Amino acid sequence: MHGPPAVPDDFWNHPSVAAACTDRDMGALISAYRHHPHHLSRVSQDRMAAWLGISQAQLSRYESGENPIDRLDRLRHFALVLGVPGDRLWFDRVVIPAQVGSAETGPPDVLAAPWEATSIARSVEETARSDLAISRRAALTGAAAVTVGSALVEPLQRWLHPLQNLSRWSSHSAISEEELAALQRVADGLRGWGGRGGYGLARKAVLGQLDELAERLQRAPAGPLTERAFFIGAELSKVAASMSFDAGLHNAAQRYYVLAIRMAKAGHNDGFAALCLAAMARQMFDLGRPEDGLELVQLGQYGTRRTGTPALKALLLTREAWAYAQMGKVREFHQAVGMAQDTFAQRSGTEPGYLHSFDEAELEGVIGARCRDLAMHDPSQAVYAEQHIRRALELRDPSKVRNRAFDVIGLARTKMVAGDPEAACGLINEVLPTAAKLSSGRVLRKLEDFAKEAARHRHIPAVQDTRDAIRAIRTA
Repeated sequence: MHGPPAVPDDFWNHPSVAAACTDRDMGALISAYRHHPHHLSRVSQDRMAAWLGISQAQLSRYESGENPIDRLDRLRHFALVLGVPGDRLWFDRVVIPAQVGSAETGPPDVLAAPWEATSIARSVEETARSDLAISRRAALTGAAAVTVGSALVEPLQRWLHPLQNLSRWSSHSAISEEELAALQRVADGLRGWGGRGGYGLARKAVLGQLDELAERLQRAPAGPLTERAFFIGAELSKVAASMSFDAGLHNAAQRYYVLAIRMAKAGHNDGFAALCLAAMARQMFDLGRPEDGLELVQLGQYGTRRTGTPALKALLLTREAWAYAQMGKVREFHQAVGMAQDTFAQRSGTEPGYLHSFDEAELEGVIGARCRDLAMHDPSQAVYAEQHIRRALELRDPSKVRNRAFDVIGLARTKMVAGDPEAACGLINEVLPTAAKLSSGRVLRKLEDFAKEAARHRHIPAVQDTRDAIRAIRTA
């Protein structure tokens, strides 16, 4: 009557329980717990809700999948109440199928390397060569743990401290202006590939260029040209991270985001390092780690509190709002969004090139998508989500095909939250031909999220047809 009973160790090996843990679905795990054959009689929803400190209606929505449980504090509370063993906790032990460096040792530990320019260049070279070698061996894969919590945030706090000087022993010539110009043209072209998503030859091209540049930087003397070369390397690392993220290789993405931050530091470009921290925060949000993402954002905000441009500060504020949306913190969310809009309005023509893509359309699209996240906790926020996403679609450059696909999928998910599944499916059907051509892992994952959210309406023919169409694209 007063709490869950003690259960034997093999309780957690039951197929329905194991499947829920594999799917990372706390709602399904609670349902499996209630229906477990170990119990003399099924645990009612009322009793389970009382144990967990929520209403029966909330529990029903969790178990049906109508309201996915993605808040870390709630996941931890439910696991503690039910006594879930530590080895079953997917949210405190994030393990993602990802590319590994070698069968014996794995990739270099980029978080532990010294914050000194020559060591940074060496770490980049080792990591890029490791991944290129794996690609030549037909992409050897395995389970690679993504670093989370204090093990991720604390090493990155070193970004706030002055960097050790470049080694003075080098007598090699500096990288010339002509070489830098050529490198920048290559980086700009490869960045265009990164914006399209996908994985394969384009990513190999980025890693190959990064490998060659890092090798040269280890022998370069201190000076402004070398610093500029480090910044170009930071851009290439971020492109490699984005491509890996799109392909679902979270471990590799995290490595290259970290390397991009370190190279940006060596290039004396704190603004770009903060941009990379914001990208790492987005990855944490994608993995259901809003607290970690918020800490990374705040690290970027603190490091650029005096030097950040209006566009950078506005972007970081949208990432802060993203964390609050996932946590269901309505007041904090709208406060951060309001500050982002006010700061964005202060932009001038002096914003750096790497922030040019953060235009008004992107601002509106990000705010709209985050309002939709918040609507999962508070359905009244759906109306704001639709307003912002529609505005983003009006402003979005037609050439930004992938961004427009994200907008349409976000609008469809908003319609689903608002209780209009048929209109939602109509929007998805419009974007499916584009999604099939893009070959973007992130677009496909957004479509999978829609399919999961639409599952409770699968009795509607239009919904089931759309879910089948999404499945066909995934398996094509």
